[in-house]
Amino acid sequence: MVHKAKYQTMFIAFRFEEDSRDDHIEMEIKDGENLKISLSDSNDTPERDPNAIDGRKLANLIDGPSCDYRKKISAHLLFILYSKCTNVYIDRNIEELGDIFQWDFRKTFDYVLLSAVGVLYISPGSLQSVLNALESKKFELDFKMDDSSYKYRGTLNNCEILNVRDSIQWLEIDNFLEKNPKMKILSLQDLPGEQINNLLKQWINGKVVDMETWYLLRNDGYSDNVIFDGIVTTKTKLT
Repeated sequence: MVHKAKYQTMFIAFRFEEDSRDDHIEMEIKDGENLKISLSDSNDTPERDPNAIDGRKLANLIDGPSCDYRKKISAHLLFILYSKCTNVYIDRNIEELGDIFQWDFRKTFDYVLLSAVGVLYISPGSLQSVLNALESKKFELDFKMDDSSYKYRGTLNNCEILNVRDSIQWLEIDNFLEKNPKMKILSLQDLPGEQINNLLKQWINGKVVDMETWYLLRNDGYSDNVIFDGIVTTKTKLT
């Protein structure tokens, strides 16, 4: 019973900052009181937040098979903590999946943010690595991609909410709802009207059953002739 006991916390967040020396885990331990555990590149010794626990020293108190202290701490915390919300925030380019150490033992999260305070540029390979490695109920993806030919054709496992801003051309729309049948909320910026038409037809054909809301945004608006092409519509009596 003791071995299986869980300590409840409101949230636990893994934060990968623009500067890897500022990486940390944050969790709420009391109402309004958060705890930080510093994580940094194993070969770097940053000036640590004076209010944060030193991750290396903490790892020395934990039994675990991993030689990477970050993996050891993360695995231990996710084992002993019961959290209502487990989030991941990525504020820099992740060129190799090995940089995101905790995916080895925890794959499903409540919320994943791939963004930055400034403009985040990301390569197709890096994006594919992150999306293939993660399962999350909500993805918020705010970045720029210069490669206009790349399409992500994978499945966002168990995703219910998808919010895409800045670059949208990487998202493959064909069979999107069939591959992601749990989708409830879509927020897509600057999606071409023809692709909205494609999504509407997928929805009409019953590829998802729990869809609640679409936010389809573009500064210069959309042509209803394009969006509803080939879709039977009727005039409404609503005023």
